[in-house]
Amino acid sequence: MGIVIYGASKATCTQRILATFIEKGVTDYELKTINLMQGEHKKPEYLAKHPFGVIPFMEDGNFSLHESRAISYYIAAKYANQGVKLLPNPTDLKGMATFEKWASVERDNFDNYALPIAIEKVFKPIRGASPDPKLVEHYEKGLLPKLDVFDGILAKQKYMGGDEFSLVDIYYLPYTQKLFDAGYGHFITDRPNVKAWWERVSGRESWQKVLAM
Repeated sequence: MGIVIYGASKATCTQRILATFIEKGVTDYELKTINLMQGEHKKPEYLAKHPFGVIPFMEDGNFSLHESRAISYYIAAKYANQGVKLLPNPTDLKGMATFEKWASVERDNFDNYALPIAIEKVFKPIRGASPDPKLVEHYEKGLLPKLDVFDGILAKQKYMGGDEFSLVDIYYLPYTQKLFDAGYGHFITDRPNVKAWWERVSGRESWQKVLAM
């Protein structure tokens, strides 16, 4: 058996991993669904695997790993010689440093704003809770100028990590999708270069397959 992923196909962080598998042409993996609504991620047997009690979690033989970006990176590197090239050559110092730069940009300048908006506008209502308008406004105000900067960046390069589709773009996919789900799609479509980038990456076969799962 290949890699085992503990997660859920509709969960944003698991979706990063699934998109990576598809881009790399990996089919020898197993997705073991963790039912979040039933609290399976907080049960002792799962906490023994993942100390923070969240998904996803990976097992590859006797090696285990948590955090979706790390797992996606592991998959992209393990299967470097097949499918779409998602990472620079590990011996390319400048390429790897540039990859790390753009990966950090995603977390610090996008995820830190888009994730809380998704929590308030998408995930809370699913649980029967109400969004906090002040929190939503705070994160909206933080995200909008960042998206303006992204629009300038994408005027000079086609993708978030450079001129080629890469793992960095996969990192963005779930929570950009959630902005649309939350009613904030215009944040993306109002910025021509961000819009063009989103159309390129969201239209990829891998992401469409993930959404259909």
